[in-house]
Amino acid sequence: MSAANLNRSFSVYSIPPQLLQSLAVRSIQAQNSDQQQSVLPTSASTSAAAAPPPIGTGISCQTCPQAEFDTIEEQRAHFKSDWHRYNAKVKLNASGKVVSLEEWDNMVEGISSISGSASSTSGSEQSKVARLLKNQTLDESDDGSSAAAELADRQRRAHLRTAVIWFSPFGPVPHLNISKDTQFGVHRALFPPFEKAGDYLEELRRMQLSGNEEEDGERRLTFLMVAGGHFAGMVVGIRPRGKTEKQDVKGAGDVRVLKHKTFHRYTTRKKQGGSQAINDNNKSKAISAGAMLRRYGEQALQEEIRALLIDWADDIHASERIFIRASTHGKKSFWGYEGAPLEKNDERLRTFPFPTRRPTLQELLRCWYELTRVRVSHLSEEALKQQDEAYIASLQPKTQTKAKPTPAPVKEVKSEAPKISADEEARLDRWQRLEEMVRKGRINALRPFWEKYGEEFLFTPASASSSLSPEEQSQYTQPYLLSAASSSSQPEVLTYLLSELKFNPTLVVPSDSLKRPYDLASSKAIRDIYRKFAYDNPDLWDWKAARVPPGLSEEMEAEQREKKAGRRKGLKEKLKEREKTRQEAEAREAQEEEERRLKREKEEREKPTRLGVSGPQKLGGGSAEGLAGLSAEMRMQIERERRARAAEARFGSR
Repeated sequence: MSAANLNRSFSVYSIPPQLLQSLAVRSIQAQNSDQQQSVLPTSASTSAAAAPPPIGTGISCQTCPQAEFDTIEEQRAHFKSDWHRYNAKVKLNASGKVVSLEEWDNMVEGISSISGSASSTSGSEQSKVARLLKNQTLDESDDGSSAAAELADRQRRAHLRTAVIWFSPFGPVPHLNISKDTQFGVHRALFPPFEKAGDYLEELRRMQLSGNEEEDGERRLTFLMVAGGHFAGMVVGIRPRGKTEKQDVKGAGDVRVLKHKTFHRYTTRKKQGGSQAINDNNKSKAISAGAMLRRYGEQALQEEIRALLIDWADDIHASERIFIRASTHGKKSFWGYEGAPLEKNDERLRTFPFPTRRPTLQELLRCWYELTRVRVSHLSEEALKQQDEAYIASLQPKTQTKAKPTPAPVKEVKSEAPKISADEEARLDRWQRLEEMVRKGRINALRPFWEKYGEEFLFTPASASSSLSPEEQSQYTQPYLLSAASSSSQPEVLTYLLSELKFNPTLVVPSDSLKRPYDLASSKAIRDIYRKFAYDNPDLWDWKAARVPPGLSEEMEAEQREKKAGRRKGLKEKLKEREKTRQEAEAREAQEEEERRLKREKEEREKPTRLGVSGPQKLGGGSAEGLAGLSAEMRMQIERERRARAAEARFGSR
């Protein structure tokens, strides 16, 4: 595979051999940095860079330098040793430097056990150990060894149980255009459940296709999904489809779909969730027609799935991995019945390690691509180190700290609303009454009320304070009352405010600095009041600043009324003319229909009576020539017969 092809996604089963030989498992517990540096090639040549490193067991201690083990038992025994306990305490307290095994032996000078439970030593030797422990604050009551052992074991197991196993090259691979800071991820679900990191690399090499069909055989994977009454199943060959092989699955590309099947049954009520059987177990058994249909659908779906699996038994037995997605209830369709090709404890069974959508054939193909495509990442050593540290920190056991007594809650002192005097409260009440009079148009009550209390209403108690000057207070009150009268469509109140009280319409509305009272007018009558007042008092205010259009005089208003009346009259005449035209058209249509009806009746009356033969049926022949040669008495008799038949024909047509 060329570098250009490597830039595209490639299959787990078709990794380039040059890349595969240079990979190692990138695991926290797989190999420490010193070991990796020791096996890295010193030569800068391409062949040396691509040479595979020696494969070890992959079990080591991240705390103690150069500590490697062949088995898990040796590693656990190391975690209980005094050497590891010492280094763990030093690393935890950051009080010194971790020591190697040789340095540790020199430090204790022949003492094999710090605890002293297995040997009896001289007083001088014990005093040395005591001084060593005192210097490093390490005592026998500390349980750091067990915690460190538990943490290391959990690190190793948890890292090898992540959804993706990451591999990284020991160095750059120039001929494949791969840098050292490149990581390749493979879904762990494709591997057996290994305990050693090195086993994953060996399994990855064993999984590769050789390119020889006879040698590779028909390797395959099986995908099964059931949810919400939908089922989808597919058996896929690991070897890519050849150019000459026929493909009957749309969108499959080079995937060799050996078998596939999808079907659906009505098993789940909309917005209810879960199957009908689960709903019956949680609640009382429903007896509705819909519930019966869903129970039947569940039974039919289960039988169809079981029949399909039995039909696919040979392919299922030959599959390397079997991926399923099903609820606990749905898994009863896969195993637990007579003749089932699957067992619950089958080591090949896997669940999809990522979210899946509705079971369809296209969704199964998407899952195939997601599972078998190698994931590529580009992270520097610095970024990887930060990720490892964050991962280890997440695995640290949480130390139980003594709960500190919670201090008594500090009572929040709520700021009390400022108290107002009786006079201010009465003034507030009068202001509310004034606003109500303006908005409801009570002009008869407004006049005497303003004459009595008008001076004190130069401010609004809702926002202004008594510290404002009368001029500042009036700049709030006047536009507020004008806007209230305009928005409430009270023409009499507005006229009173403008003409008698001389309120200024150029001041901005308190609630909106971009509007004037005229902008809040809710009807044409209110707008005309502003225009009339502007015409009568052109120099009183800056009407342009008040956004009032040109003034409106009595003559202009009368002219507008006349124009409006003329438009109404013309509209009425148009409507009358239109109605008259419509009625005339209807009358003509009725007359024409009546004429057509009379014409049809006339034609029916004039139509001769048919006696089973075509042509005129007249006594004495079809014309006057038929009466020739008859006597006058015979002609009169024939004429009477004609008239009688004509009369019968007329009566019969009615």
